[in-house]
Amino acid sequence: MTLGVATIEGGHSYLMADTLLSFPEKSGKKPLHGLKVFFLDENTSIAYAGTAGKVAHVRLRAIYIQGYKNDIKLLAEQISNSFDHEVDFLLAKSGENPAIAKISDGKVSIANENGSLYWIGDVDAARHLATKGFSDRTQLQSSFMEMVDSQKFLTVGGHSVVARGDLNGFRFIPYMTLVSPKYFLKGNEWETVNFGTAQTGGFGFTTVVPKKEGVNGWGLFYFQGMFGEFWHINFEKNICELLRAHASNVNEFMELIQNEISEELTYCGSYS
Repeated sequence: MTLGVATIEGGHSYLMADTLLSFPEKSGKKPLHGLKVFFLDENTSIAYAGTAGKVAHVRLRAIYIQGYKNDIKLLAEQISNSFDHEVDFLLAKSGENPAIAKISDGKVSIANENGSLYWIGDVDAARHLATKGFSDRTQLQSSFMEMVDSQKFLTVGGHSVVARGDLNGFRFIPYMTLVSPKYFLKGNEWETVNFGTAQTGGFGFTTVVPKKEGVNGWGLFYFQGMFGEFWHINFEKNICELLRAHASNVNEFMELIQNEISEELTYCGSYS
């Protein structure tokens, strides 16, 4: 399961999902983490909820290259016809006429107005998100990330992955998280926040994403752990792998990954 949300605001389309891959209890499988938001091209993004996994990549690619690239309705209908009802999808188109689509229970819904919103995945999580209330995409994203971090729902968790599509195409939005160990102020003057070390309870990371529009892949670098992970996805070459590397800082980590995947990366912020 998962929670995925697609929305349109200010002429931009957005797609977000968590990274937790959970399985039915009877399966005996332990939860994993993986990327659930992908780009079929610069202007077409897709997210899934259910038991799609790696097998979906080849099938989605095959549907896409048949020629449904510019028609979100036809693409959604073909995807709906090619997967069973255990897998739900969200599609998002960027450009001058952004649109989003929901594929669930064999039905396809399309929207292209500002403020439109679709979701897939955990019903209770979606209801909880709705109770938060939001007037724009920024508030929606903030509430979404807060809910994913809270671990209130067994099928939703890990990290938040957010993609934005504008006139140039889709890119992942990088962000940074820093958590400081408890400390006491020495006076009323401004002080530099000490985010500490792993030993003192400090925790922080930045996401690492491709610079170019339409390029798949998403990762994190943990500052205190000096360790990073990057989900390398390439539909054309049928690549779906998790790359891991130790590095003294995020720039060193990015260099290692860039040399491996031959794509330029960027990040949100650094800590030292």
